[in-house]
Amino acid sequence: MAREFHLSVVAPDRAVVEENATAVVVPGVDGYFGLLAGHVPLIAALRPGVMEYTDPSNNRHHVYVGGGFIEVSSGRVSVLADEAKRAIDIDIATEEKALEEARKSLRGEDSTLGSTDAVLEIERALQRIKAARVAR
Repeated sequence: MAREFHLSVVAPDRAVVEENATAVVVPGVDGYFGLLAGHVPLIAALRPGVMEYTDPSNNRHHVYVGGGFIEVSSGRVSVLADEAKRAIDIDIATEEKALEEARKSLRGEDSTLGSTDAVLEIERALQRIKAARVAR
């Protein structure tokens, strides 16, 4: 039986995940990396991407994280995300609209986004769409 640890994923406005897990894979700034119970203490930066974790019943879950940090300590993994959402809660149509709005900005069309924000929003929208598709 796999060892468990407490997983916490927190966005600025709410807690997204508060449960036990046996494994987690997160999008680090240098690439995806995995963690199991007993991992050495660690603090790392995250980039926008799809986080996957396995619960004690061996079910896989996916969460979109929009960057942030992860802290691993004794028996606990905490993700402090710039934004986060369970993949099953993401509406693909809404994210495709956000993606198109960001692309319009880069094409020089009327948009509320500047070019720097548009580039970041494109990356985040693509990752949210990816998360939603993985969960279905």
